[in-house]
Amino acid sequence: MLRVLILDFDGVIIESNQAKTQAFRELFSRFPNHADYMMAYHHDNVSKSRFDKFDHLLARLGRDGDAALRTGLSETFSQLVLRRILDVPFVPGAEAFLKTMARLPMYLASVTPADELGDILEHRNLLHWFQGIYGCPPWTKPEAIVDILSREHAAPADALLIGDSAGDQRAANETGVGFLARDSGLPFDEPLPRQFPDLSRLGAHLESVIDG
Repeated sequence: MLRVLILDFDGVIIESNQAKTQAFRELFSRFPNHADYMMAYHHDNVSKSRFDKFDHLLARLGRDGDAALRTGLSETFSQLVLRRILDVPFVPGAEAFLKTMARLPMYLASVTPADELGDILEHRNLLHWFQGIYGCPPWTKPEAIVDILSREHAAPADALLIGDSAGDQRAANETGVGFLARDSGLPFDEPLPRQFPDLSRLGAHLESVIDG
C-alpha cells in the first residue's frame, strides 16, 4: 500500500534542468581552458550536486581545498540559477498532481541546497504541499529517503520516489523504495524504469494504483 510520496524537484515539478545547465555553462565559461571539459562532466554526471562539480573543477585547476574559490563558485552559481529558475514553467500537470496527491504525505528531495530550495519554493508558493523539504547539502537523496521513512514509520515498500534521472533511480534502488520516472530527457540505467512524459499521465497512473 502506498503511504508516502517523495518527489525530486528539477524536471519533476518545474522545467528547470535547462536553466541550470545554462547557469553551469555561464559559470564554467569563466575558465575557458576547462569549460568544454566541465560541461561534458556536467552532462555525464547530471545527478551529482553542484559541489561535486565545483570540487572537480578545483582539482583540474590544481586548487583542491581552496575554500574561498569554492564558496565564490557556489554564490555565483546560486545567483545565476535564481535569475533563471524563478519563472520557468511547471512540468505539465504538476500543479494538479500536487492537489490530487495531497491525500498522501508528500516530501521533496533534491540536490539543490536546502536554503536555496526553500527560497524557490516560497517564491512559487509551493512550500505548503510538502511535509518536509530535503536539500543537498545537508542531505544526500538516499539519506533523505531513509529519514522520511523513519518520520512516517513506513517500510520502503510503502513509499514511492518520483524522479527524472539515473541518480534518482539509484537512490530508490539503494533504499528499496518504489520508483516512477518523469521523462525530462535525462538518461536512466538499465533496466529502464516506467516513464511518463508529464505529471498528468503519471498522476493518472498513480491514481489507478492507489484506487486499484
